[in-house]
Amino acid sequence: MKNFFRNSILFFNLIAILGLLMSYLAVNISPANWWVPAFFGLAFPYFLFLNILFVLLWLFSKTRFAILSVLAITLGYTHLTHYIQLTGKQTTEEGLVVCSYNVKNFYGDMHSKKSDVAENVLKHLQAQKADIICLQEFRPSGQNSFTKKPSKGKLPDPKDLKYAHASKSGSQVNYSRFPIIHKEEVHFEGSANMILISDLKTADDTLRLFNCHLESYRFTDAEINSLDSISFKKQEESYRKVRYTGSKLKKAFIKRTEQAETLHQLITDSPHEVIVCGDFNDTPISYTYATVAQGLDDAFVSSGVGIANTYLGKLPSFRIDYILHSSSYESYNFKVDKVDYSDHYPISCTLIKKNQ
Repeated sequence: MKNFFRNSILFFNLIAILGLLMSYLAVNISPANWWVPAFFGLAFPYFLFLNILFVLLWLFSKTRFAILSVLAITLGYTHLTHYIQLTGKQTTEEGLVVCSYNVKNFYGDMHSKKSDVAENVLKHLQAQKADIICLQEFRPSGQNSFTKKPSKGKLPDPKDLKYAHASKSGSQVNYSRFPIIHKEEVHFEGSANMILISDLKTADDTLRLFNCHLESYRFTDAEINSLDSISFKKQEESYRKVRYTGSKLKKAFIKRTEQAETLHQLITDSPHEVIVCGDFNDTPISYTYATVAQGLDDAFVSSGVGIANTYLGKLPSFRIDYILHSSSYESYNFKVDKVDYSDHYPISCTLIKKNQ
């Protein structure tokens, strides 16, 4: 009986290890070719947690099987650092303060007035004293906090902020204390998502700013709530829900793959140093993140502390909002502000040019 119990635990341990190893493949395999690893990448924190539990269990029973999960976790150590940072990196030196925030079109918790939500977002952004602000899902209808006279489209701040917005839908907005000398929009075919590009003229440099909003899963609240009713007693109905959910995940994985590759090429072709901000709608263990982040530094990895989850909607909370930048800049003071004016948290950091 004792051997049966131990072998059963070992069997489930091996499944957890296989799931963790599959999640590592998500960064290298395009979902357009095979989407299954992308699903495992999404579930990386859960497989990691399970393997940690198995390590503790085996250590408690004083068996050598603990080494199996330890090895699996160690193989993905670099992935782990994209989720958890223990120390952070702070500075009081002046630099470029960058803020990125998906404001959910100022819908807030759906019970507040858009004008009230917009006013709260505005006050928060003013308190950051940011030099560069990137907003996603920004539509000013129903509020006027961001369109007050006499400077339409500018934050009412004593320091004048330049303004660039998406012309078609206003879905993304860039604010900058520096002159915006060029603006460009990249719209994805068959999608409302896009990239807003602005060239900023600083005192000693020209920066290309990418404000991105990549494909979401487009789950409605009703669809998310229906997943709670999945039951073994209603196998046919549950199978249909799981299949429908998998189909939506697959479509989003594939669309984001195409968008991430487009964004990576734009970054590669940039004649200037770059800052990439936005809602990628994907986790750090994903082909999307790995593609966009090639050759760039992640502000959270460089200077963040903790777990830094940025999404607070009904789906599990993951880090899906990012500030990436060229390696000629050093990141400090990365933070996630836990304010609930949207289904995302705002993120910010300070960038300082390295000595050349």
